[in-house]
Amino acid sequence: MTLSTELLRPLLAQVILTAAIWALLLSARLVSMIRHRVGMEELKGDAGYSKLPETDAISDNFENQFEVPVLFYLVVVLLLLSGKSDPGIVTASWVFVVSRMVHSLIHCTFNSVYMRFSAYLTGCLALGWIWWRAAALWF
Repeated sequence: MTLSTELLRPLLAQVILTAAIWALLLSARLVSMIRHRVGMEELKGDAGYSKLPETDAISDNFENQFEVPVLFYLVVVLLLLSGKSDPGIVTASWVFVVSRMVHSLIHCTFNSVYMRFSAYLTGCLALGWIWWRAAALWF
């Protein structure tokens, strides 16, 4: 496996994380709907979801998986298409994904903003370094 295709592993791990949060959100909402006796029709607008407050953090985290990680997906695809990478990029990709996992774990459980931000910042720094290094390889 070449270094550029080694990037498929952290990419797949990030996709699996997103799918896991999605499944968690679905199950948490279903449980909450049953507990609070909220029918499907009540969820047509945002007002219905306010009746499921215990799912807010999971919902917010699921939305987070389509913010900064999009930049990760993009750089990995570009690196794969260009066939360029190095061990530092692969390592930083894993740092990014693990930081996203930690961020999600914190966000969906005890939700300490300070700890969550630390994980978020770690991931952003790793992602910034990946982009910087990728640009150096391309140009």
